[in-house]
Amino acid sequence: MRTARVLVGAVKASIHSRDNTDGSRSWRVRWREHGKQKTATFLSPESAERFRLNIERYGPDQAKLIEGVGVAGEKQYTLRNAIDDHLAALTGIERGTIVTYERYRDRDLADMGALPLETVTDTVVAAWLADLAEEFSGKTIANKHGFLSAVMGRAVREGRIPSNPCDRTRLPRKDSEREPVFLTKTQFATVLSSVPDGWKPLVRWLVGTGMRFGEATALRVGDVDPDSGLVRIRRAWKFTGTAEPKMSYPKSKAGRRDINVPATLIAELDLDRPADDLLFVDPDRGGRVTYPKFRHTAWKNAVKAAGLRATPHDLRHTCASWMLKAGVPIHVVQAHLGHESITTTIGVYGHVDRASHEQAAAAVSAMLD
Repeated sequence: MRTARVLVGAVKASIHSRDNTDGSRSWRVRWREHGKQKTATFLSPESAERFRLNIERYGPDQAKLIEGVGVAGEKQYTLRNAIDDHLAALTGIERGTIVTYERYRDRDLADMGALPLETVTDTVVAAWLADLAEEFSGKTIANKHGFLSAVMGRAVREGRIPSNPCDRTRLPRKDSEREPVFLTKTQFATVLSSVPDGWKPLVRWLVGTGMRFGEATALRVGDVDPDSGLVRIRRAWKFTGTAEPKMSYPKSKAGRRDINVPATLIAELDLDRPADDLLFVDPDRGGRVTYPKFRHTAWKNAVKAAGLRATPHDLRHTCASWMLKAGVPIHVVQAHLGHESITTTIGVYGHVDRASHEQAAAAVSAMLD
């Protein structure tokens, strides 16, 4: 269980156990409210701790409401009810996404879920976000907050609450703490030298095409045209909430694309097989290549031996950086990578595209001469 983060000005509470005259024990929670000491008695340390945490997270009023629902069984429409209704109404959503939302409900919103919906104010949401900030990145928090905002937005449209409290909360920065790694030619060669031979074609393919891992491992033999050098990207492995992913569309509409691939990479492939066969298979046991197996068997020890800290996804970053340094226009790199918006490409790789900046400076210089 995460320890609640106490906001500035929030109420603090403490727990004290006591022996009752009948030989039993009880636990009393103490806090100050409007300048006066308040107490509440519980028959188990777990319920007392839950009440204490909720006081510090959401304030005494909301904590009392939670216990009122949980103990007295009052029939109120709670946040949990709103979440369940929202999930039931979703259509056109991948099963893996639904599983993710259910995890948000059962883990991140479990305590707050007992609150009557109308008591989930912006103050309560802010306290929840502060709690999440102790454990999760800004991007992950934004995803969880986005789900809650969608739930509350539906509740507004249904007339259950007058406004969406998530509209009035400020999110932490989404910036990733980890910067992309752009390997040099020498660094990549060093990594590749430590990769087991059976995995080398896939590693070279990832850096040579810039494809996402889930796209590359979903390719079929028939997706490659060795004469034109074109590769059709139409599928990707998608998370389903279980150990087995499923074949689906790429990440976005732009992800369904055709790309040109170096002839040297195509020459390494075994294309003398049925068109529906997977292009890349596990060299040890055959069948689908899984990310955990690839990372553990092919990647982890190789980058460690090279003295680097990089992930398989950094091969995609490396491919983009090589293109840009060679003078390939950034909009061509965007299309090759399958980014829906060029803003994404510029945000990640804009600083690498020095050639375009140099051309811009040269153009201005020519006008000044």
